[in-house]
Order: sequence, then C-alpha cells, then structure tokens
Amino acid sequence: MQHFSHHCCDLASFDAFCATHDLRNRRGLIQVFVTECEESLLQTVLERLQRFPGFAVIGASAAGAIAGGDILDQGVLLSVTVLEHASTQIKTYYVAQPDADAGRSLGMTLAAEGARLALALGNVLDENPEPFLEGFAAGAPELVLAGGVAADNLRFHGTFVIHGDQVHSRGLVLAAFYGQDLHVRTESLLNCTSVGRPMRITRAREECVYEIDGKPVLDVYRYYLGEEVLENIPVSMVEFPLIARTQGVDVARLPVSLTEDGALRYAGRLRMEEPVRFGIGDIFTMLERAREVAAHLACHVPAEALYVYSCRGRRLYLKEHAPIELGSLAAVAPAAGFFTYGEFFHLSGDNRLLNMTTTVAIVSESNEIRPKSPVLRQKLPAPNRTLRALARLSEVTSQELAQSMRFLEQYRYALDQTAIVSRTDLQGRITYVNALFEQVTGYRAEELMGNSHSLLRHPDTPSAVYESLWRTIRAKQIWRGVIKNRAKDGRAYYLKSTIIPLLDEHGEILEYISVAEDISEIIQAQERIERQAVDRLTGLPNRNSLIEVIERDRFGMLALLDVAGFKSINEYYGFEVGDRVIVELAARLVRYLQPLEIGVYRSYGACFALVAPQEMPPATFEAHLRSLRESMHSLRVLVGEEEEEIDLDFYVGIAIGGDHLLALAESALQKAKEEGVREGVFVLSGQNQSYLKNRFWINEIKQALHEERLLCHFQPIVPVSMTGERPKYEALLRLRGRDGTLYPPGEFLDIVKQTSHYFRITRRVLELALDAAQRSGAQVSVNLSYLDVSDERTCTFILDLLARGGGAHLVFEITETEAFKDPAQIRDFADEVRRHGVQLALDDFGSGYSNLSALVQLVPDYLKIDGSLIVRVEHDENVRQLVRAMTDFSRVLGMKVVAEFVRSESLARHLRALGVDYLQGYALGAPGPLP
Repeated sequence: MQHFSHHCCDLASFDAFCATHDLRNRRGLIQVFVTECEESLLQTVLERLQRFPGFAVIGASAAGAIAGGDILDQGVLLSVTVLEHASTQIKTYYVAQPDADAGRSLGMTLAAEGARLALALGNVLDENPEPFLEGFAAGAPELVLAGGVAADNLRFHGTFVIHGDQVHSRGLVLAAFYGQDLHVRTESLLNCTSVGRPMRITRAREECVYEIDGKPVLDVYRYYLGEEVLENIPVSMVEFPLIARTQGVDVARLPVSLTEDGALRYAGRLRMEEPVRFGIGDIFTMLERAREVAAHLACHVPAEALYVYSCRGRRLYLKEHAPIELGSLAAVAPAAGFFTYGEFFHLSGDNRLLNMTTTVAIVSESNEIRPKSPVLRQKLPAPNRTLRALARLSEVTSQELAQSMRFLEQYRYALDQTAIVSRTDLQGRITYVNALFEQVTGYRAEELMGNSHSLLRHPDTPSAVYESLWRTIRAKQIWRGVIKNRAKDGRAYYLKSTIIPLLDEHGEILEYISVAEDISEIIQAQERIERQAVDRLTGLPNRNSLIEVIERDRFGMLALLDVAGFKSINEYYGFEVGDRVIVELAARLVRYLQPLEIGVYRSYGACFALVAPQEMPPATFEAHLRSLRESMHSLRVLVGEEEEEIDLDFYVGIAIGGDHLLALAESALQKAKEEGVREGVFVLSGQNQSYLKNRFWINEIKQALHEERLLCHFQPIVPVSMTGERPKYEALLRLRGRDGTLYPPGEFLDIVKQTSHYFRITRRVLELALDAAQRSGAQVSVNLSYLDVSDERTCTFILDLLARGGGAHLVFEITETEAFKDPAQIRDFADEVRRHGVQLALDDFGSGYSNLSALVQLVPDYLKIDGSLIVRVEHDENVRQLVRAMTDFSRVLGMKVVAEFVRSESLARHLRALGVDYLQGYALGAPGPLP
C-alpha cells in the first residue's frame, strides 16, 4: 500500500500529479477534502478523477485540510491510497437518509461480505449522523468505522459530502475496505480535563439542549464562563466543550448553532439526565499525549497510511501548535485528512460521534512493523503550569464537593427510608414532610403545608411538653423526647422525636428539622420460622434448637448424616418428591434411634444431626450409626400416583469431645465428603483437632471483624404482666460464616479470649446493641465478662461510648461467677456506668457460690436465674422452692427476676406462679434481627 497527498490549487498541478503517480494504471481510494476554492475548480477535479476507473472517490467540505503535519486552508487536498495486494478491494456507498435503519442494513451487508474497515463522511448541520452510527454498530458490531463530519470553517452555513463526481448537501458517504491481508487500528486523542461540578441535562430534544440543571442553557454558560462566552455563538464556545462520561469513555460535545427558541444545537446528542461537565484542555498535555501515541504506533503497529480526522474546535484551541500534533502522527506513516465538525470512532460493539478529538485510522496491507523514532519538526511548548494547577485545583475541589453531596444525598435517602422527617419554619409552620410522615399521620403533604404541628396534637399531651420543646429549640439546643400525637383518622400514635434547630453562617436559626421514630406498637417478634425451635417440614427440632441444646447440656458426641447426591433427587423427581424423601427419612431415623435415646434434629436440607446420650460409649454410638446406614439403602415414597423406591446413600461425620462440637462434626462431615467415605463413618476427636480448630476460629474471627460479619441477634425478655414498659431484649453474638451459616459464640468465644480480638468483639457488640436500642426504643442487655471489666482500654471505650448518650437503653449482664472474682472492681465499674443510666444484671445466678453477701453489696437491677435450675422447675419441688426463695429475696432488695431457658408454655406457667418478673427463652421468642 502507498499513500500520498496532493494540494491542488490549479488544474495544471493536478494533471502533473496524476501523471507522476500513474493513477490511470493503478487502483485504490481518493479522498477529496475541500477548503476555500472556486466551485468550478472542484467540479473539474471531480470530473477528471473519473478518468481513473481503478479509484473510488469520496470526500467532504473541510474546516482545513491535513497533509502530513501541514494545515491547508485554500484549495483541494487529494488523499490518495494506492492498493498493491490483489485481495484488497474498496466499495463506496452514498446514503441519502442516514438513519438507524439505513445504518443497520448497510452494516449487516458489509459484515456479511467480510469488510475490514469503513471510512464514513457525513453532515451534521442538517442531520445528526448518530442514529446511523448506532444502527451500523448494531448491524456490524465488530467492523471498525472511522471518519468524520463535513465542516465549513466555523461559518456553520453549509457543508457537503462527495461521492464520485457528485456533491451532496445532505446524506453520508462511505468507503468499505476488504481484504484478508488488511491491518486496521484506530486511536482517539481527547485529553480534555473535566472541571467544575457535575451537571445534568434536564431538557433536550435530539441534539438540541434547552436546560441544564433546570436553568436555560445560555444562563448556565454565562454563570460559569462569563458573559463573553455568549458574544459569538458558537465560535466563542468551542474552547469549552461539554464532557459526558458514557460507558467508560469521555465524549465531548461542541455547540454548532443557536436555535430560534434559545437552545444550543450540538454536534451530537446529549441525553436527558445525562451528567456533563465543562472541559478545558492543557495544550502541553494534548501534544505530549499525541507524541506518546505516535511513538507507540511507530514501534508496535504495521502502518502504511494514516487517515486523520480532527475537530475544528481542537484546532482552534491548539492554535499555532496544531501542526505539532499532526506532525507527531505523520511521522508514523504518510498521513492526510481534514478538520471536522465531529469525529467517528469505533469501540467494540459501538460507534461514537466525538468532538474536540483527533482520531486516526492506521491501515496497512503488510504485517511488517518497521520501528522508527519519529523526528518532530517542532518542540513542544512549555507546560502551562498555572493552567494545569488551576485545573487540578478545580478537579479536586469538584470531586470533594461531589463526594460530600453524594454522602449527603445518601444520608438523606437513608433518613427518609427509616425515619419520620419534617421541617418547620420559625413560626412553627410545616414546610416539608417525607413519605413516612404522611404514612404515619394519614395526612397528605399538601394538607400539612403551612399548618402547625398543633394539627396533630393529642389532648393527652401536656402543654408543658410543648413549652419545654420550644424553649429548648429557640435557645438553639436540641430537644429529645416522646410525643403522643393524633392521626387524621383519630388514632393515637407515639413518636420518639429529636428536633434540631438549623443555623445559618451567622449562628441564627433558619428552620427546625424533626427526625422521629414511630414507637406506637411493641416491636413485633421475628419471622415465625426464625423464632420457632421446630422444623416446619419434618416436625423435628431444628438447628436453632440443636445449638441451644449443645450449649446448655454439653453433649460429648454429635453426628451429622447427609444424603449423598440429594440435589440429583430434587432435579430428577422434583422438589415435592424431595421433600417427601426428607419427611420419610426423618420418620425412619426417629423410629430407629429414639429407642436408643439418640436425639434427631434437622440441620439443613437433607442433613440431620444425631446427638448421643452422655453415657453412651463412642464405639457403641459409631456401631449404631453403621447399623443405621445398612438398614436404609432405600425409601419408598409417592411419586405421582404410585409409590417408587428411591436409592439412598449417606455421608456420616462424627465429632467426639471438644468445646465446639457442632463445628467439629461439620468438619468431620466435610472430610467424609472430600474422601468419599460412604460405606463407613468419619470420626474427628476434639483432642486431636483442637489446634487446627483454634487456628481456624482465630483466623475466621479476624476476617469476620474486617468484613463486618459479626452481628447481634436479639432475644425478647417478656414481662410476666403487661405494664406498658418498653420492650427488652438480650443481645446475643452471632458470626455469619462465609456460606451464610450463623455460629453462636459458644463455637469460638473461649478460643479468642486469649487474643486481642476478644476485646474488639466486645466493642463491636456494644456498638451494635446501642445502635439497635436507640433505633427501636427498646432496652437491650449486653453480656460482659470479668476480662472486659478488668481491661482498662475496654472500660475506657465503654465510658466514652456512654458519654455520647443512650446509656438508659442498656443493661450490662455479668455472670455470678465472673462478678465475684473481684467484687470491689465490679462495684466500681457498676457505679461508673450507672451514672450514665445503665442498669446491671447478675446472670446465671445459682450456678456458682450464690454469694449473698456480695450480692447485697452489688444490688443489681435484675437477677437472672441460671437455666440449669429453670429447666428443672416443673419436675423438682426442691428447685421450685429454691426459685421461689430467690424471687422473694430479690423482691426485698428491689431487684427484678428473669427466668432464662423457658422452652415451653407449661414451664412458663410454673414460673409465673413462682413470682418471677420476666421470662426469656424459645417459648417466648427465638433470637433474631431487630427491624
């Protein structure tokens, strides 16, 4: 391939050029770029080009022609590409109506024919080529397209394209290159810096923009860029394109005209709600980037011809430095092109109309790369450090402002989603309410605007409450409290409100904002399936029940039995049959194991947990499970209308001993699956697994703290008699495993107590509990150990946390055994936290020494009787009398009594009769998230 250009100012030079290069006997493509010239010269040139039938001819009017590193503003430039390989072919097309359908149709045709490159030249003054480009990409998503929009040197009066010897004031021309030996590469240079804050197109039609951020488009230019930017539209605006970020690519848009109805018409569409920013260019950066791209192309890309399409706005901005950019590119290979009103650029699956760019198509029939070091004719100008610094300052400031605005918007959104919000002027008139306010009160926003909150006032609320409220906020202080209001339908509701005066820069009150939470109803218990201890499908105790039993009774052996390949049963027979298999298997397990006093629990899916009685030897337990496997090779279940026998196989993992029985059993089951143990059982002992287990949990806790996978579930503490007091919960730590499994603290807490991670867990639980309490209005109990109380940093953290408020929402629980390790230190800690409104509970009372003397000195607010006593109340008269005595003793000291591990309604009835104040356990509600 050869590529050369000719600046044609008269017919004599034209004829000489054609003869010198023997165009009559060669073939290829001639691009004709027309600047200022006589119409007769152009027409004669086009007619004479028809003498060379081997050449296809396309062209366009130009805002300057490009010949290597030179810019021509007079005459006609011929860009001649001579093809040397017989396999390389060129076809040209004229598209009179370049819409999306025409683009799609032509793209599909060219793609089917195996085209490698499409050079397109279009118009923009009377029609937008973007629909054609988009349709072309839909028809030929991987066909490279390059080119540009015809121009007329900033007169914006009339442009044209050329096809053969015909000149068209509308439409688009295209030359398609074919050939297996053809190598094509495209590049685009923009290098404009987006400055200022992001704006949004709020009113637009096609390529005409009427409003930005709800303001007339000319007012936006005037406000940000000054009055002079409007003096000579559109020429005065070309140095300040709008930059839109679309699918990871910066796309610049330049105005080309001002419409009669006050809109700016751009060389390409800007879509509604599309974010845009003003762009400015640093000449040094633009030229430096061109040089870097040229150096890369020269050393890594086969290049025999460069087609250059550069924006007239870019030329205007670069001024006398524009030849430096063009010269850098021309040093790679012979180059020619023109200055456009928009450049076409191809991305994978997409074509774009760009502005303010220089785009190049690099073409070669040879795959040979001839590395070269481009020699530039001119040196780069000195960097404009002031402009670069100001652009950097503007960019950083805009980013910081945008980040602040994003945060504020997210805070506002979060607040509107979770809180009842209203704004009030200085006279107490409502100026804003959010959707939750409307929902709770029953009033529409328009009914509330201009009214005072007295519209909602309930007659039961004393006037003193409102007097205190107004006195506080008028003194520029924050008011907090509970207000009883009346909704539109007459019902009463209660709001826990915070009212904040908003101040101006002089410290004067602008308005008041109220953020409230509806606490009218006691927070509902969690989803039934979370709360219940029974699996709904099988009727067996579920995983929650299993965890509670393991924690309470400290069993020594646990097995997990999982159906091998159960997923295949579901996929082959369907989920309904799969459920029948689980139900029948559960029944068979109970019939077989219940006589052996082996407990059966459904853990998840087709996995069952089997708990051995304390006195059963490990060998006996293992033998029973082997016998069980041999008796259950298949099950008969209903499939459709007939019973069918389904073969079963199992994996069984057994855990023996250890403090983390369930985790160890899951490890044994996983090992059985990994090693394919289906005939026997896989056994892990707590003794030989303790090191690995400890290391696992320490690493797991460390990662969970980093990934915020430690959370709290809350178990309700229910009063025996309904007194109208706020709800109470105990915060119970849970670790969410990477697979979503929730682990109780019994699995890992003792292990991490020897590490610094333990104190991080304590702090995390305190933060979660206080946050939940403040959101819900409930009182939440948190367990503390002697380690926490004796650790200076943890105590400091607790007191700092309480100093920020909310102590009245908390109860600190300390076990009896822990409390009396150092009674004096515990008393000092209790005195400190009680100053912040925190209450104290003595947990597991009756499990240790029941030191009554120390108890009298500490005088906790709540006494929680140990679960090992509570579970025996129904069947042991001595225990009943002991619990009654504890209750009577506590009442004398002014303490409330809480009974834990209440697992049934009959046990709850016994405890009520014994005079306890609160009940806690699965019969009243399982632990779960707070709303």
